[in-house]
Amino acid sequence: PERMAQRILGMGDVVSLVEKAAEAVDLDEAKRMEEKMRKGQFTLDDFLEQLRQMKKLGPLENLVGMLPGGSEMMKGADMSKSEKEFRRMEGMICGMTPQERRNPQILNARRRQRIAKGSGVSVAELNTLLNRFGQMQQMMKKMGKFSKMMTKMGGGMPGMFRQ
Repeated sequence: PERMAQRILGMGDVVSLVEKAAEAVDLDEAKRMEEKMRKGQFTLDDFLEQLRQMKKLGPLENLVGMLPGGSEMMKGADMSKSEKEFRRMEGMICGMTPQERRNPQILNARRRQRIAKGSGVSVAELNTLLNRFGQMQQMMKKMGKFSKMMTKMGGGMPGMFRQ
């Protein structure tokens, strides 16, 4: 009852969110992903796996609603649009060969046209996805370098990027 009241009052239900995440996330997969992130080896296959993990958590609308202030944030947002966006991203990534997913630098104009046409999107949408992925990949590399630096200094973030 207390959790329900918190949700109604817009205070969120972080406990339920954490419980839901614990049910949906495979710990071995999470450790493998953590190791790849630390080494800066984040691929489109990993990105696809993260999208699928998020889908396992349920509709985005429900997840945001569990965050404090989440119901307030959702008022102007169209969450169904985000769900469609996830499906489109998944379609674009699945339209790539395993080699292209591991090494997106090989995606020349002809390959991009093939992938876009096969997944029912424009080349511009595919380029947007690839740009987002590139930014995410850079962020992962920086996090990995930061973690190594913190470990060398004797600090670090407990439970995150362990060595």
